[in-house]
Amino acid sequence: MIAFIIFGTRGVTMNKGEGQFHCPTCGPMAYKHKGVRCFFTLYFIPLIPLHQLGEYVECQQCQGTYQVDILNYDPGSAEQNFEAMFVVAMKQVMIAMLLADGVIDDNEVKELQATFQDLAGVEVTEEDLREEIAIIQQQGSQAIDMVASFGPSLNAKGKEMVITAAYQIAMADGVFDPTEQQFLEQLADRMEITRAHLRGLLAELAEA
Repeated sequence: MIAFIIFGTRGVTMNKGEGQFHCPTCGPMAYKHKGVRCFFTLYFIPLIPLHQLGEYVECQQCQGTYQVDILNYDPGSAEQNFEAMFVVAMKQVMIAMLLADGVIDDNEVKELQATFQDLAGVEVTEEDLREEIAIIQQQGSQAIDMVASFGPSLNAKGKEMVITAAYQIAMADGVFDPTEQQFLEQLADRMEITRAHLRGLLAELAEA
């Protein structure tokens, strides 16, 4: 009788640790850190550990699996970074609106200065603001591109906040120029605000 020796390899999942993390779906939740290692098997029994096949983090609530670097995710820090980017983008939007009609109006500059200070919670001097306006006027504004990058992450209130800030700058000199209207429409398009929604919002702002 001929005896056959059955051998091969297979992956074996093992726990590498556990703890608490911020699950993107569930929020603060328990996790297990798991690794998958290839084993040499004899008669289907894993005997000799070979190379590592991979590792992942598993949420104990939703069973979702994530790359290990999810353990370094700090939702508070991420939120602060987003808020900082939002403030910078809002200033870019307001400066772009100020420049839309080709005229740097003193009232628009003062309105921009006051609005930005309310938004950011820090004081910006008129001299610094005018210097930044001059640089953007020379180099061109990146406001539309910036709005496009963070727009999908904004809720309806955040998107309306962008439109409102730009509109306030436009109306600081008492005139809503067609080029300013066009700029607002471009902003709305990049944030996926419908024209009907934009018209309603502008009507509310005009009435207010």
